[in-house]
This record gives sequence, structure tokens and C-alpha cells, in this order.
Amino acid sequence: MHLIIGNQNYSSWSMRPWVAMTYFGIPFKETKLELDTAAFVEEISQHSSAGTVPVLITENGTATDSLSILETLADSYPTMWPSDPALKIMARNAVSYMHSGFFALRGEMSMNCRANQRLLVITLACRSDIDKVEALWAECMSTAAKAGQNQGYLLGEFSIADAFFAPVVVRLRGYKVAVNAATQSYMDTILGTPAVMAWIAAGLAETTILQEDEVGYD
Repeated sequence: MHLIIGNQNYSSWSMRPWVAMTYFGIPFKETKLELDTAAFVEEISQHSSAGTVPVLITENGTATDSLSILETLADSYPTMWPSDPALKIMARNAVSYMHSGFFALRGEMSMNCRANQRLLVITLACRSDIDKVEALWAECMSTAAKAGQNQGYLLGEFSIADAFFAPVVVRLRGYKVAVNAATQSYMDTILGTPAVMAWIAAGLAETTILQEDEVGYD
């Protein structure tokens, strides 16, 4: 399989399938395209009419969205979702919520692996999104614990849900955001996950600066 991604420092959408495929040991070829360049527009148009990353090219067709990619992969790698039916539903609900919500958080707190506790004016709308994320994470982990699944991830063992929220963890680490103890514990678990660490390291190694994604100050 061939995964096409954007800059690892900035591309939250690309991070999701890359981290999941790396965590679950799914072999893939990687192509990284520089965002916001003429070359990006030309190259991505060869693979996707949507004109966005990530893109996964498989022998059966091309998936052109992070959720589509991960659902496609889960057909062949079902352990990417929790095995418990109730936890699987909750994982899918959480992923759908992330995929279609939290617009203030995503808009104001740019994904940036280089950012580490930068100061940022957090609006009420963004704080509301953060509170909702914390509540969702707490609900997931509480439900998993009641089902006897308490490995530090959202629904027990690492799943697509954790891959989907990994960029949020990077954001919360990147800016000086007050979070509760349970949230911090989950963040520490994600940030200590080798696949996430590998993504962040690759992002830190990049030299490209996208000024529109450089928010906050040290």
C-alpha cells in the first residue's frame, strides 16, 4: 500500500493513518508532499480529486480521507477497532465526533509538533471544545474500565480512536492549556506511544515553516 501524506509537523489528518498503520505494523510505502506549494497541487491531483492528504492507494482502489483510509484498513485488520461490541460502538462514535466537530479547537490551535507549551489566547469557543474533548475521553476510559479494559488508551488497547485523537494531544501539549489529571494521564500515554513518538520526531526534523500554522508564542 502507498500512503501519501503532508508535512509531518503540521498535517493532523495525515498523522492519523500513519500512526495507526505504524502502530499495527501494517506495511506501506510513504510519499510526503510539501503542503501549500504548486508541486503539491500538481502531485496530489494525480491521486485524488479532493486535492487533500492523506491518500491511501491500495490494490482495490484509493481512499482519500483519514476516516475512509482507516475504515478500509480495518476491513483487513479488524483489531484496529476494539473487539468488545459496546466499546467498538463508542470508539466509532468518538471518531465520528472528532471527524466532524471541534472546529474552534482545530481552527485556533494549529497542529504543530514544534510547539511546546506556547502561550495562546484561548477563546471561549475553543475552551468549550477542550472541555468537550476531556469529557468524551473520560467517558470512553470510564466505560472501558468498567468492561475490564484499562490499558491507558481510550477504549482499552490502542485503536483507531486513539489515532484520531493523537493530533489533539499534540495540540494540547503544544499550547499552555489547563487540563485535568485524567486528561494529562491519557496525553502522557499517547505521547509515550512509539508510533506517535516516531511521527513527532519526523515532524521535528522538518525545516519547512508554514506561517499560517505558527500560532502562539514562547
